Amino acid sequence: MQFSQGEQSRHLPSLVEGNVGELAQQGEGSNSHPTTGNSSLMANGRDDTDGLALKMDPSIPPNAWEYNEILDVFGFGKVQWLLLINSGLLTITSMAAQLAVGIIGISSQCEFNMSQGEKGVMMAACVAGLVISTYLCGYLCDIWGRRAVLMWAMFIANFLQFVSMFVTNIWVFNLLNFLIGISLGGVSASIYCYLGEFICNKYRAVAINYSTMFVSVTAIYVPAISWLVLSGEWSWEITSSFVFRPWRLIILLSLLPGFIAALMLLVFPESPIFLLAQGKHKEAVEALDWVAKVNTGLHLETLLKTPHITLKPEELSEAALLTTGSGCSILSNIWKATVPLFHKPHGKNVILAVTVMMGMLFSSNGMQIWFPEIVNRSAGGAGDATICTVLDASYARDRIMATNNTMTKDVICDDTISTKTYVDNIVVGLAFLVGFSIQGALLNPLGRKNVLLASLAVGAVCGLLLHVVTDTTGILILFCLYILLPGLSMSIMCGALVDLVPTQLKGKTMSMGLTLGRVGLIASSNLIAAMLEPYCNGIFAIITLVIIGCAGLVYFLPI
Repeated sequence: MQFSQGEQSRHLPSLVEGNVGELAQQGEGSNSHPTTGNSSLMANGRDDTDGLALKMDPSIPPNAWEYNEILDVFGFGKVQWLLLINSGLLTITSMAAQLAVGIIGISSQCEFNMSQGEKGVMMAACVAGLVISTYLCGYLCDIWGRRAVLMWAMFIANFLQFVSMFVTNIWVFNLLNFLIGISLGGVSASIYCYLGEFICNKYRAVAINYSTMFVSVTAIYVPAISWLVLSGEWSWEITSSFVFRPWRLIILLSLLPGFIAALMLLVFPESPIFLLAQGKHKEAVEALDWVAKVNTGLHLETLLKTPHITLKPEELSEAALLTTGSGCSILSNIWKATVPLFHKPHGKNVILAVTVMMGMLFSSNGMQIWFPEIVNRSAGGAGDATICTVLDASYARDRIMATNNTMTKDVICDDTISTKTYVDNIVVGLAFLVGFSIQGALLNPLGRKNVLLASLAVGAVCGLLLHVVTDTTGILILFCLYILLPGLSMSIMCGALVDLVPTQLKGKTMSMGLTLGRVGLIASSNLIAAMLEPYCNGIFAIITLVIIGCAGLVYFLPI
């Protein structure tokens, strides 16, 4: 098979069809190969005629292996399974830090003597840290490596979580939560890049989908451990001024999965294709050899039946070259590293993809935050009314009660949590778990674009029907799908975003998508708070239009 220059320049070219051994023997034809080092690329200039920086490197033979060819030989073996479990454990701790604070806020409110404002800060602290740090960590992910950022981010977050178990001041606790969010930005920025770069094209989308499925596992894990821990009446008096209460144990149980995952990363190598992109050819081959030995028990040379393994480095586009060079400060370097995201040939796709991710989190997670409030208010509503009619009646009753009743200032602090709170949260987590399983089974036969479009279309239809359906069971089903389908689509977009850009831009692109997505979540939550009571139908209409807009943008994405 001949490898043309155009074929080489494609991002992670897929050669999954046909016999891989035959491809290795017949893969001759291209006489030119890009250099493996960014510095030499810059030193030798760019070829402005095709927008690519190419350097003739005689040390790379014409029959060198494509990286994805070797991944196809590995298939989905022990290493890929272990990495999937590892990414799941990292996801559990990362999400638990954000979800557990909802339960901790209730069970610690008496001990911290919190006001509603202080509780609101507690809820937002970790997410605020994530918004600030995720993109910076994406930049570091593309400079230092995926494994390094993942491992150190989780170790630092675990240390801060452990310290927070013994804090007695609410503002110190909130500050630690903010710093934990900053640390966890490294996990968000690196997790999908690291996992995806060890998995061949055939299985990558499905693997990332199942990795994201651990978000729903966390939605089950957090209320389950909280139910188990908080159901007991116990406390340990450590000192005269500090008592270790059950809610503090929730923090320890939340950090354990991530600590185990960080320990696992100690024995894993850096992403081979990242090493290759950094010009570290020997280290990249050694990393692939490690994968070969764990998966098959054979050295890479034996497995590929090739005495000396040589890899074809990924070509750097003109846009990717802008990330190189030196700057006078980290901000200028980050700016230069950000410019390529909006440069040809990737700019249009990146803008479309991150906008879709922002819309998905705006519609799904924003509404999910308010789901308990909405369900609680509509629980006693009439069975022949729409959701907004029931909510309007509930708010009207509250206004009448506030007018007619005298508010007492002698409020008894109550930090108990009802069993229904745990059960409802577990049920929502199970719904997401089932949804991820079904979605994973559909990705390969239907293709991810078709699954995305179908999910968003059904979600939009559910939003429209919520304006007219009056049956209680029907409203519950529609509401669950309204939240569930855009949320499930987020995992597919994460996998698609990894494939839309070359190795040098993956971490930054993923980080930008997740950062803007969380900005969308914050915007949606505040918009719902402002509009739900006076303009209920209006907020549902806005969110439904956002879902439709996301579907329209997905249609134009080459995924």
